[in-house]
Formats: sequence, C-alpha cells, structure tokens
Amino acid sequence: MKRKIAAALSMTMVASVFAGIPAYAEDEITLTIMSCLQTEDEAELEQGIADAYMAEHPNVKIEFISVANNDLDAQITTLAASDDLPDAFFLNTAFMSTALDMGIVQDAAPYLSDEFKVDLSPEVTEFCTLDDHLMLVPWFQIPIALIYRADWLEQAGIEKIETMEDFEAAAKAFTEISGAYGFAMVGARNGSGEARFSQYAKAFGVNEVWQNDDGSWETDLTSDKFKTALQSFVDLDLVDGVVPAGASETAYPDAVTYFANEQAGLIISGSNAVGAILNRNPELQGKLGSVPIPKATTEEGRHVTNLQVSGYAITSACEHPEALVDYLEFMAGYDNAVSFGKATGRIPVIKSALEDEAFTGAEYAGFSECMQYSIPYSTFPAYAEVQDVFGEAYNSMLTGTSIDDAIATVGTRMEELLAR
Repeated sequence: MKRKIAAALSMTMVASVFAGIPAYAEDEITLTIMSCLQTEDEAELEQGIADAYMAEHPNVKIEFISVANNDLDAQITTLAASDDLPDAFFLNTAFMSTALDMGIVQDAAPYLSDEFKVDLSPEVTEFCTLDDHLMLVPWFQIPIALIYRADWLEQAGIEKIETMEDFEAAAKAFTEISGAYGFAMVGARNGSGEARFSQYAKAFGVNEVWQNDDGSWETDLTSDKFKTALQSFVDLDLVDGVVPAGASETAYPDAVTYFANEQAGLIISGSNAVGAILNRNPELQGKLGSVPIPKATTEEGRHVTNLQVSGYAITSACEHPEALVDYLEFMAGYDNAVSFGKATGRIPVIKSALEDEAFTGAEYAGFSECMQYSIPYSTFPAYAEVQDVFGEAYNSMLTGTSIDDAIATVGTRMEELLAR
C-alpha cells in the first residue's frame, strides 16, 4: 500500500504544476476541512494532494480536522449547534438529507468551473443534488456492485451472474470450490452492512421511503416484496449455508479477508474492495470480475446501485467558497483522480478520468456498467434511521428472530418514524 501511495503522491506533485493561480492569489486564506480519510489508510494520499496544491498556492493554507467516519455526522451536528462549523466536511451520502434540512451546506453549483461541470459525470451530479441543491463538490465514487472470482465462475460452468438465481447458484458452487464459503456476506448491523443490504432489497423492487405529492411519506419496508428480499438474504446463511459462520458479526474488513484468503468468491461491495482485496492477495490480479447487483426474477426485479459519491460539502460558515472549490476541483481533476483511484479503488467522478485504462479492466467492468442503474438518494430527513430499521431486521433474523416478528418490528418502527 505504501508503495502505491508513494507513486500516487509523485503523480500528484507533477499534476500540481498545471494548477492555475486564481484571482484571489494575493489573499491569505486558511481553509479548515473536516476529513474522515485522515483517520484511514488514505490520509497520506489526501495530505499529499493538499501539500501539492499549497506549494502552487502559497497564499492558501489547508488544515485538516481528523474525525472517524462513524463519529462524523454527530460531530457536524454538534458543531452546527454551537455555530462552530469548519469550512468544509466530508459528506456521507446518508447524511445529505439531514444536512440539507439543517441548512448548513451551501449550494456548490455556482462555484464550479465550466470545465469541471462539463467533465463531471451526469449520474454523479444527479446523485449529489437534492431539491436543486448540489450538496458537495464530488471527489470520487464507490459504486456498489458484485465482485466475483472469474476463474471460479468458469470452473463452475456458470456463464454469467445476471439474476438472484444465478447469484445463489454461484454462491453454492463457490462454496464447493473453496471448501469454505461462497459469499462473503457483511451481516454486521452497521452502516456498511446496511448499505449492502439496501441494494440487495432494492433489487427486489423495494423503495425504502418516498414522498407523495401531498408531502406525506410512504415505505415499502412493510410490503411483501421487502419480506421476500429479507427472507432471501438471510436464507443464504440459514438455509444454504454459503456465508461465513457468525454472519451477524461479520464486518466489511472480515468479508474482504475471507475473499482475499480465497475462502469466498463473491462479495457485494464498493469498488474500493478491489484495491483492498488485491493489496491483501496480489496473486488474485487478473482473476476478479464484477457485475451490477443481480436483479430478482420478480415483476419488479431490477439492477440497482448506490454510487456512494464522496466529496466535501461547503458549509454555511465558509467565507472563501471560491478558493475552497478551486482546491476541491484540483483534488478531483484527471491526474489526481487517476493516481488516487489506482491506489484505492475509488473511482473518479469526471468522465475523462473514468476513460483511463486503469478503470477499464474486468474487475471494474460491473462498476462502470452499474452507474446507469443508480437510484437518486432519498430526501427523507431521517434516512439514517430508516437504514437502522432494516439493519435491525436482517441482523435479528440472522440470530434467530422469525420473519413475522422481524416484519412486525419494522412496521412499528416505520409507523413511528413516518408519523414523526
């Protein structure tokens, strides 16, 4: 990983030479940016990009505030209440509707350059826009798709994974091939597990929560199609036995380890998992493939994805939004986007970088294809609580709760949430 970071930093330094000096170059500006990546493996990469920008813009000082991702939303809420927001913060997609409702994020669209607007993927723009308000300056995206062992698929004699039936057949075949498991299920009740199950359920036609013309909210989480999706998901463990033991406690790092150790050959994940798997087991290079989330063979079955676009929101407290956006566009520009993506598996948001050969291999094919199936993010102000509702449902069933009891709890919680 460190070698990849060093290479990426080198490319970033070269890219900085081409950065333009904006009109405000004479002003001394300090930008405070709250970043969860500063607590993760990508910290050195992000700092390198900032250092390169500051070298070309000596009047700009970039200061990172490190906050763990799990604490980020709560920290922003606290700072907003005390009128002490930074200039920008890493905006988790599940927090977008809450941030909009709080009125703490400026519309980024007026500050974007024409060049960046033209190059920005239209799916990304749509995903990041709520009520005609561009919630953040996009940096990278992590679409959710199905990663699989291409060599095992050929060995099993399975032509493709298009439907949930294909997926189940592959999971059973891969269990036999590996001698361990087929599907590295992330069953832990946390944001990571819920993000994956959300896409699984949507493949059955489930719309978690939506707003009617009269302003009222409705949900599919009490419908028969959600019940079918929920039962199908947990049956992969309880009936088919194709997932690692203790699925209710399996978190994302555990699932990646199972895959990298060749104890499983399927994982529903974002594109960053490709980098994580290959970093753990370089011998899997050339043996991975990806496809969009398989669709259920029901009337409402469909391919889906969550683009998981990530970037920085401009807060209402920011006094220099033009300078901030100039830096954020630099981060997401071609050279930095390609080098960062190669090192991390996080896919660029601009069309020119998406066309780079680094993202055209079989391991990324499904992530590129699935972008057309992206569903706009929910504007429900308490969407994070909706995620917790279905997270409790699948997790409790993995530990023995019946389908009827799980659905009853979902109904009670959603009725209270929608009424509130």
